[in-house]
Amino acid sequence: MAAACTAPPPANPVPDRRGTTSSAVPTETATPPPPPNRTPLRMPGMDAGTKTVLKAGPRKGSMVVGDIPPGKDELWVLFNCRGEGKAEIILEPGYNMPFSCLGDVISPIMNRLDLGQRKTLTVRIQAPDSVEWALRVTR
Repeated sequence: MAAACTAPPPANPVPDRRGTTSSAVPTETATPPPPPNRTPLRMPGMDAGTKTVLKAGPRKGSMVVGDIPPGKDELWVLFNCRGEGKAEIILEPGYNMPFSCLGDVISPIMNRLDLGQRKTLTVRIQAPDSVEWALRVTR
């Protein structure tokens, strides 16, 4: 077995500019800086003694989350959002909770709903794709 040894090419070759008339266009582009370390958006916590009845996320954009069965317990709606835009929690029929979410800041929101005797509520989140959110509903 034969091996040939050659000298490695110079690390930064210097072009020979004698007699050239064209200008070279750099082939390398600057790499963008890495994104800043962002705290992950998490599911909102819950107090001891409460029970989660519905949860979703973290995710972006709109979705139908699900149904909350009938009852008479008060409900706690816990919502975290981040991203520039408006988000709205809709409990159908009849309850809308609009919020403004802020750029790179996690905005925690907590609402207590004492609805008395209630029918089944369908929960929807209306939000642009620029808004990341997580929802927990407890009783």
